[in-house]
Amino acid sequence: MSTLLPKTPLAIAEELQGYSDRPAGVRGALWRLRAAAADVRNSILNAAGCAPFSLCRVALYRLFGMQIASRVTVAPHCLVLGGPGRIRIGAGTVINRGVTLDGRFPLTIGANTSISFGAVILTLQHDLAAADFRAVGAPVEIGDRVFLGARAVVLPGVRIGEGAAVAAGAVVSRDVDPYSIVGGVPAKPIGSRPRNLTYCF
Repeated sequence: MSTLLPKTPLAIAEELQGYSDRPAGVRGALWRLRAAAADVRNSILNAAGCAPFSLCRVALYRLFGMQIASRVTVAPHCLVLGGPGRIRIGAGTVINRGVTLDGRFPLTIGANTSISFGAVILTLQHDLAAADFRAVGAPVEIGDRVFLGARAVVLPGVRIGEGAAVAAGAVVSRDVDPYSIVGGVPAKPIGSRPRNLTYCF
């Protein structure tokens, strides 16, 4: 699993927006302005999730900067957090209804992967052990032909290897080996998949 670096939300915003060298008052004003603009953008972006037909939804997400390959299907009512430009989805992948995709740090989803309804993929969370409840974040990588079960949760910094499967309701807090099946809270190995997967969506 990738190391999570403790950062305050303001420090993360400054790093992502590139204005950490400005005076504190200017940084605060810029942060509030960018946050307001992001709220407007996210409201419009998430309204795009209600558009009819997957082709329309994919086209709108691409307009907002999501890197979406061919033959991707996105069901209605998905929630996109943070910067859509940091989200990359491979060819033939299926994103089902009500999935949460967190683009506050880079999120990469491979080709021919199936993300079941209600799954949550996070790249940023709070550190429960920190006195200041600071935010911690790291990129998430999901390989080709991965299956993510209904209402599964993937936490920041996780890498899920090619062909792996995550059972419904599992919470993935550590890396998952290729072609393994994990389940539970926290997710642990419970089986394996064949290594000669050839299916395409």
